[in-house]
Amino acid sequence: MEELRDEEKKQILRRIISSEGRERLARVKLVKPELVSQIEDYLIKLYLSGKIKKMLSEEEVIKLLEALSSR
Repeated sequence: MEELRDEEKKQILRRIISSEGRERLARVKLVKPELVSQIEDYLIKLYLSGKIKKMLSEEEVIKLLEALSSR
C-alpha cells in the first residue's frame, strides 16, 4: 500500500466505508493507530482487487476491528 499516496487512500476509504464507520476508525486510531492502518490497508487491497462491492457499515467495521484485535 506504500505506492498509494495518503490522499488516494483517503478517497478510496471514503468510497468503501460509511461516515459512521470512518468515525469509528478515527476514534480507535487514537488508541491503536497500527491496528487501524492494518485494517485500512486490508480494505484498500480488497477494494482494488474487486472484492468489495458495497459500502461497509459501522457494524461491519466493528466486526473487523474485533476480529483483528483478537489476533
